[in-house]
Amino acid sequence: FLVLMKLRLNLLFGDIANRFGISESHACTIFNQRLSFMALKLKNLIVWLPRETIRATMPKSFRENYPKTTVIIDCAETFIQRAKNLKTRGETYSHYKSHNTGKYLVGIAPHGQIMFISKGFRGRSSDKAIVEESGILNYLLPGDEIMADRGFTIGDLLFPLKVKLYIPAFTKGKDQLSEEDVTETRRIATVRIHVERAIRRLKVFRILSQVVPVTSAKKLSDYLIVCAALVNLRSDLIKDDDDE
Repeated sequence: FLVLMKLRLNLLFGDIANRFGISESHACTIFNQRLSFMALKLKNLIVWLPRETIRATMPKSFRENYPKTTVIIDCAETFIQRAKNLKTRGETYSHYKSHNTGKYLVGIAPHGQIMFISKGFRGRSSDKAIVEESGILNYLLPGDEIMADRGFTIGDLLFPLKVKLYIPAFTKGKDQLSEEDVTETRRIATVRIHVERAIRRLKVFRILSQVVPVTSAKKLSDYLIVCAALVNLRSDLIKDDDDE
């Protein structure tokens, strides 16, 4: 319960210690020990589903336009305290967020279940590098289709695996998109947004939405596993209109 309170509310350890009638150091010790234990046990709730299960649970919005979609991916970032070490500070600085961050990859099934969450990477890492290093490519099978944002220029990684990539059309170098590209981009955006909703569910845990101290940055991967597992225990992210 102490660990869950810290993850959900990100209370100071002094506050938690006072609530539980224990010393601050004891509260910190309990959190660190139990967090690792919970991550080890709860990682079994984050599973890559068989293709048959993904197809059987696919919402209508995907069945109509993207019936072979296996996973929707996106990267998210959590602010971390600026390190004193200049090298570490540079490697964790995210130009996108204008802050030092930890960055991670989230992959959901079309019906919204988190099937993959990477370890924490340094904020300077590119989306492509994280996809390549996270291990998610090992789960993909020939004929699978991935949906992502246009920042994921990973076609060269997927081509040898015979996996198709769906991303919104690029506007750079074009006066305007063709009518076909506009329609396709809107279709992708309509269904791809669900991974952003899954990330918002993760960020409900304030330990991921507030600044992580430098001393706790190494625990980011454990935070991600436990929070993702708890998100998977919630009600369905996507509900079909024709489902009762």
